[in-house]
Amino acid sequence: MNEKDNNGEHNFEVGDIVQESPLIIPPGREPWTGIVVYVDKEFYELHSFLGPFEDLIAIHWFQAGYVESLPASVIRMVQKAKRKTE
Repeated sequence: MNEKDNNGEHNFEVGDIVQESPLIIPPGREPWTGIVVYVDKEFYELHSFLGPFEDLIAIHWFQAGYVESLPASVIRMVQKAKRKTE
C-alpha cells in the first residue's frame, strides 16, 4: 500500500510501520520492515525549483538494525502509528 493524502502526496509520520518498495529491493532478498523515526518534509526537489517536492523518511530497519534515509516514494505503508488520545 502506498500511503498518500488527498493531494497525492506521501503522508508518513513518526511511528508508522513501513516496508521497502519492490523498486529498491536487491534480487533474492525479501523486503525489509521498519519504523519511521524521522520525517523531513519537502526535503527533495524532484523536477524543478518550482516543485514537486518529496519528503525524506528515516527508517529504522528491523532486519538490518540500522537507520536509513530514503525518499517517501520508495516506501510502502504497512500500518499507521496510532494517534495519542487525551
